[in-house]
Amino acid sequence: MRRVLLIVVPLVLFGALGLLLAVDDEPEATVTYIEGDVVKRPEVEETWIAAELNSIVTRGYKVRTYEKSRAELTLNVDSVVRLAPRTTVDVVKLFEENREGFNETLFEVEDGEVWANIEGLGDADSFAITSEVMGTACRGTTYRLSVIGDGTTMLRVYEGAVELWDPMMAITGPGFWETGAVGEDDGKHEVVGPHEVSGPIEVTEEEWRLRLITAMQEIIIAPDGTVLREGKFSPDDAGEQSEWVRWNQQRDAAAD
Repeated sequence: MRRVLLIVVPLVLFGALGLLLAVDDEPEATVTYIEGDVVKRPEVEETWIAAELNSIVTRGYKVRTYEKSRAELTLNVDSVVRLAPRTTVDVVKLFEENREGFNETLFEVEDGEVWANIEGLGDADSFAITSEVMGTACRGTTYRLSVIGDGTTMLRVYEGAVELWDPMMAITGPGFWETGAVGEDDGKHEVVGPHEVSGPIEVTEEEWRLRLITAMQEIIIAPDGTVLREGKFSPDDAGEQSEWVRWNQQRDAAAD
């Protein structure tokens, strides 16, 4: 009888360990900075909980900062997304392998402002941040995206390049990523992989979609898709003198 127990118990423990390892395999981001009141919740829950330092966020989570609060999510050794005060983001995908074998990461900004410093992506990785009126995709890039109350969205790129597209044109697909339909009539589409795009080009109001925004350029899109402003910006601009911008630049510099 004892011999049977000695055989069965290790098998049970091994099975339990396997289940734990399977759960731990889910891609995750780590909350590496918190200031003020920051909360999070998974998509299946209605109650917000405090986002503790070094706690984990996985696919499907929402993260929110309140007034005089900010947070930093570290996605891998070289990539971070930071939330300004009064910001809410949805972690839609986090290094999720799609049907074409690409690892997709997608954040949706409901309101507020995020700063992204994205490095160290592999050839099969893709990273995007979207609002209701703007989609952005990048490889190795530093940029910030701001969404105000009515949905107006501003993109400013500091290093590298960001591909811009209109999420409402998903059926056509962003130039950086091709898309495929998930359902015939449900209006949903799926990113399936990066491919080569044309070089930088001046963005016009009529054709701002599917264009590359390069270092020290900005674009502001109204809720109806109208381009309110586009072109170069200067480090001396009033908008670049904010404590939020300086803080991000200091943290980026310290990480180098």
